[in-house]
Order: sequence, then structure tokens, then C-alpha cells
Amino acid sequence: MYLARVQAENFRIFGAVAANGAPGSALDVTFAPGLSVLVGENDSGKSAIIDAIRLCVSSTADHSRITLDDFHCGPLGHADHLTIACTFRNLNDVELAAFGEHALSPRGEELCLKVVLDARRSDPLRPHRIAVTVTAAGCAVQGEIRESLRATYLRPLRDAKAAMGSGRNSRLAQILANHPNMPSQHDNDFDHTTDAASTLVGVMARADHHINANQVIGAAREEINKDFLGKFVIGADDLTGTIGIASQASLQQVLERLELTFAPATGSAAATQHGLGYDNALFMAAELLLLGTKETSPLLLIEEPEAHMHPQLQSRVVDLLRSHANAERPVQTIVTTHSPHIASTVPVEQLTIVARGRAYPLRPEYTKLDACDYAFLSRFLDVTKANLFFARAVAIVEGDAEALLLPALAEALGHSFSRSSVSIVNVGHVGLSRYARIFQRTDGPHPPVRVACIADMDLAPDDADEAMRKKLKRWSDLSDDQRRDRIRTRSADDGGPVKTFVADRWTLEYDLALSSWTMATIMHQAVTAAALATWPTEQDLVGTDEVAAKEVETWRASGCTLEQAALRVYRPLRTGRKASKAIAAQHAARLVAHTTLTAADLPAYLTAAISYLCQERTS
Repeated sequence: MYLARVQAENFRIFGAVAANGAPGSALDVTFAPGLSVLVGENDSGKSAIIDAIRLCVSSTADHSRITLDDFHCGPLGHADHLTIACTFRNLNDVELAAFGEHALSPRGEELCLKVVLDARRSDPLRPHRIAVTVTAAGCAVQGEIRESLRATYLRPLRDAKAAMGSGRNSRLAQILANHPNMPSQHDNDFDHTTDAASTLVGVMARADHHINANQVIGAAREEINKDFLGKFVIGADDLTGTIGIASQASLQQVLERLELTFAPATGSAAATQHGLGYDNALFMAAELLLLGTKETSPLLLIEEPEAHMHPQLQSRVVDLLRSHANAERPVQTIVTTHSPHIASTVPVEQLTIVARGRAYPLRPEYTKLDACDYAFLSRFLDVTKANLFFARAVAIVEGDAEALLLPALAEALGHSFSRSSVSIVNVGHVGLSRYARIFQRTDGPHPPVRVACIADMDLAPDDADEAMRKKLKRWSDLSDDQRRDRIRTRSADDGGPVKTFVADRWTLEYDLALSSWTMATIMHQAVTAAALATWPTEQDLVGTDEVAAKEVETWRASGCTLEQAALRVYRPLRTGRKASKAIAAQHAARLVAHTTLTAADLPAYLTAAISYLCQERTS
């Protein structure tokens, strides 16, 4: 079986269900078998989802309990009552036998197991006194049933090295004790006559026998008994000490003496010391060893598997989790992450965006992505684009120039992409709508992430010669209605949080130069600097900038129109090979940072896009 649905009301960030026309803020998220990855910014609710699961079904190495802080806090203070429900589906015969009396069959649906945790603050004078019940189909869930449902939980910033070390009730001892072949190791089969042993308890008894036979240990034992314990004897009392490691060792005690570490390197006598990332990977491997042998509901909850890991190791860990999720005995794994690398490695349909206390699964039944979109994203959604899953707003652009220059233009207008948590996704002229549809839902609310698709108009001005125009239509080739249709076509996929902003006339660089004489000067300076054969020094740039600025002044003084000037500025980028759009954008960003600009200096479509992306956060 697998965890198919988690609901929570009045639990931490999640409030009440919708009632009397008022919107609700309760949690209701569904999962598919296999691997599910929760992505989103800090404080969005990812950890609260994991905690809701582990509190409801309980988890390993964890003694958490409901506290006052778990109750949702609204305008009137903490709620008095919270509920968490975990619904499991696809029960096999073994699980039906184990949980049969607790299973239920909703009308027209297959049998499922719905575990409900109910917590109430029963005494107003003692707010920390909380009554908690866990039920399924109206019956209390406890004992072996609750133990069978127990999830494995790997907390964030976990100390993997300590977890795999020896000690009383160590996690490694728990893992090994539950291995299916471990019961045969309980017996002490040490044979004194042949000095042989095969079981763990027998091996430990044999080691104890040889330690006691050691001359140094024997001498120390005699000295302790004769010179010290012998002094304390009263009457016929017998005080005799012995030195050993497992004279009466149980299997549990043997296991608690073991630790999991990396083996020595080839040709080395000492154990290999690895960093925290590899320790973390070793820890996860040990947990999967146990879960792969579990007969009922293996569920693994991992917060931030990327902790201490470099990107390539993160990919290998994700591959491991995915392989076990699809194994003969699959392990359902639910992960939270802040890693764009992991988000880009996992198929989009296995991701769930968590934003402002709501969860938005990206499986096909929820989004407007079609099969071709998923295939496209699996090829092109790399780590440089996956930061869109952690943003409050996303700018989807067609090239490097927009990606480099937009943040500088926003700063010039008093906005900050960083402060507003805006991610820029450069799709390289294709697929704007494919990325945008990630945030569009077929039903229900859309993720609260503003998405601005910034596209070119791609109409050449009438004064553009053939070298400039190439295969583009001229402005006058289309009527006003046809130009509006062109914009509507580029905006056809808008809806929900997605808006398309089309260039007013042609393309970014031309429209910037056309917007004002101030920007015409900046863009001419930038293009001139980009055309230099080598990357110029600061001194070279000062001279180049001054010359370019004077050229624009000369054009203007001679009666050149802004349209004519914009064509001159854009020509080296459109027809030449020396000037790079990306390098020109870098220089333009440098110049914009030292120039006072207003919205009137910039193209209207860019100021509208920046305003949309950087507007105040709303619910």
C-alpha cells in the first residue's frame, strides 16, 4: 500500500477547511506511489507536511508529541482542536490481514486505510494539556497496528555519523535487528573445544573467551582481585571481578556495539575518513536496506537529502531513491528539498510545489501540461531553470540579454528581483508556454507564483533595410487589428498567474533604444563596447562610453529621429558578428546602474512586466 492523501486542519500553517463561503486554508495533498519531492521557498509548509505524516503514523527514532505550537494560530490565537488524516490505498493481502478491521470502503471505491489523529486542548487553564487520539474506522490504532504503520524519518541537518555509530538503542542496531535473517543470530553457538562460532552472539562469546585468556588482561584481573577487591572482603564474602565484553551478551547488546563506517582504502590499514555528504549517503543506504525488507507500508520521509552533498552526489542519491521506489518491494519516499539540482533531476510529475500553506502536485491530472510538455521539460528543465520552483515570481525570457539586463532595469525603477524572490528562466527562444503551464491548474486555485513571459513582437520598422529586416514583416505590412492578433497569439496561453508581455515594436535592444534618448545613449554605449575586439579595461570603457555618447548627441542635433537612432544602435547586433547581444546586455546593465531612470525612459511592456513580477506579496 502507499500513502495517497494527507489532510490537516488547524495544524501549524494550515488553518480551517472552507466553510460558509469563506476560503479554507486546511491542507489536502495527494501522493502517488514511488518518489514524491516537495519543493518551495522557506516557511511554505513543506516540513509541516512531513511532520503531519510522522505525527499521525509515528516515525522511527522520534519521540515527538503534539504541543501548543502545533495548533494553528489565527487572529484569535491558537485553535483548540486539530486533526491530521493519512489515507493509504492499494492494500495487498498481507496488509488487508493486518489492518482489515481498521479499513473502510468509501462508496464506489476500493478498501483504504484512513488513520486520523485528533488533538484537543481540553483545559483552558492548562493550555499545554492536550488530549490525543489516533483512530481508523472509529477504532483506536495502537500496539502492533501502529508499529506496522511506523514511517522512517530522516530529519534535516541530521548527524549521519552519530546515527550510524554504536551505543544503546542506536539506529544501526534497530536497522540490523529488523533484518529478516537476524533471528538466527540469537543463539550462542560458541564451542570451547573447537574454538568455533558462527552466530553473532557466539562470535562475541568467543571473543570474550580469548580476551579473558590474554596474559595482560589476566594479570590485571589478578591484581584487581588480590590488591583491591580482596581488601574489601568481610567474613566469608567472595568479591571477585572479571574483565570481558560479552559474558552474558544478548543479540541486542551485540548489535549496539556495532557501527557502520567506510572501509579502509585499498592498501591502507586505517579507515577512510569521508565528509558529511558521504556519511549522509551511507545513512540513507542503511535505512533503505531495512525498508526493502519490510512487508507492510514502507514509507521513508527525508528532509533535505542534499545536506552536505555536491550536485553530482545529489543526483546519485536521487537515482538510488527512485530505483527503490520502483523495486520489487517498492519504498514510497517523500522528500523535501531546497536544491534546484534535485528538482531538475526528478521528473516534473513527481514534484509538488508547496507555497504559502498550499500544496500543488504537478502530476498530469492537476496541471495544464500535456504529454509533450512533460517530455520537453524532462529534456530541457536543467538546474539553471529549476530555481523557478522556489520563487515567488518567475520571468520567462527568450535570451541571455533579457536574463542579464532585466534585474538591472528593475533596480533602476526601485524594484529588486532578489528582494521580490524573482527567478529568471532563459528558455532560448522556445518553450515559454511549456514552462509557464507548470503554474496553471486544470481545476482549483493556481500556485501563488506570478509568471511573466516576455516575448518579442518581431516586426521590423518600415525604415529597416533588407539586411536588418531579413525575413521579418515590416510594421506597415500589418494592420492595427493584425498587430493586435499577433499579440493575442503570443498571449494565447495566458491564464491564472501567467501573463505575457510582448515587445512594443520589435525586440529588446531595439525597443530599449527607441524608448528614450537616455536609453538610446546607454544602448549605443553598450553595443559599441561589445564590439571591441577584446574585453576592455575600465580606462578603455570610459573613453568608449564618452565617444558613443557624443555620437548620439550628434545624431540628435542633426535632426535624427529616435526611430532612426534606434536602428543605428541595433544594426551591429542584427547584422554584425563582432557585437554579442549578451555582452552588450552586460555593458548596458553596468551603465544602467549609474544612470537615473524613470518608467518613462523604458518600453511600456518592460515596465509592466517588472511591476507585475515585483508587486507586493498577496495571498
